[in-house]
Amino acid sequence: MTGRPPYEPLVSVVIPVRNGAGTLSPCLRAIRKSSYRNIEVLVVDDHSTDETAAVAGGYQCRLISVSDGSGANNARNTGARAAGGEILIFVDADIVVRRETILEIVESLEYDDTDAVVGIYTARHRHESFVSQYKNLWVRYSYIKSPPAIDWMFGSISGIKRQAFDNLGGFNVELLARHGHDDIELGKRLSRARLNIVLNMDIEVEHLKRYSFASFVGNEFHRSAGFAQLAVQFGETVKAFRRGFVNVYPNFVISTVLSVLLIVLAAAVTAGLFPAWYLSALGAAYLLLNIRFLNYLEQVRGIFAMVVMVPFLFVDHVTCFVGGIVGTLRGIFAIKKAPVSPDL
Repeated sequence: MTGRPPYEPLVSVVIPVRNGAGTLSPCLRAIRKSSYRNIEVLVVDDHSTDETAAVAGGYQCRLISVSDGSGANNARNTGARAAGGEILIFVDADIVVRRETILEIVESLEYDDTDAVVGIYTARHRHESFVSQYKNLWVRYSYIKSPPAIDWMFGSISGIKRQAFDNLGGFNVELLARHGHDDIELGKRLSRARLNIVLNMDIEVEHLKRYSFASFVGNEFHRSAGFAQLAVQFGETVKAFRRGFVNVYPNFVISTVLSVLLIVLAAAVTAGLFPAWYLSALGAAYLLLNIRFLNYLEQVRGIFAMVVMVPFLFVDHVTCFVGGIVGTLRGIFAIKKAPVSPDL
């Protein structure tokens, strides 16, 4: 009597990239070392002006050029159309997978009740600046707080069954953002189609993104604006304060409001309109809301790093509040201009 045959489908790894020559080589090198061998790699060059194509040419992969620079989602869809795999794995060009990553994705999708799987960032990565470490650890922490069953996709590292991807028409090419929200919309549609997405904490990848303070603030503004606009589209703005939105947990959402109130109250206290203890009480409430994340920072990086990262947390909250307001207004105006059913 023979056992169950091994589940070894062809896997298509799709890597959208635009001007990613600096990180594409370690990305492809890591995939080449994968323990799972039944794979094809498709690098979709989204109108790069650097040496991206030359870097891809040094590895065993299929290079597809998109001449009009239509964004990551268009590149992902282009790669998927050219792919022959039963499973599609989407990996950003600044991601380094582990040797077992692809195998873990395949094993997660082996079961009929799982249609897509999402991975998570490693706790440590090679860029030691505090702002880069803060951003990496916040993303990881927000995923750790998420339930195993989620309703969003993560373009940096995710796998999806080909049939589910095709049935939903792939990623939304109208979302051109490159700040972390252009990929999650597919997950919302997957969930509303009653398909299942699993967050697998065992699937860890290193994110090679290096942030300066300016790029961090810009990224957080655009990301929060995109998230807020999608929340309006899917009718989840109010719910975000109770249940969060995507990987943005409720305490973070509430803290964005408190951060701005702290600035306003500090100005009022300075002007003599309120006693100083008002500011102290609100500051204590703000820290209490974020104490678990701060404790996580201390556990991973130590107490000094935690203290240094507190200002980045506050700036993050203020920036996300501003971005959230802008995104909410965009979402409202977009619905008034061209109503979108949340069931789409």
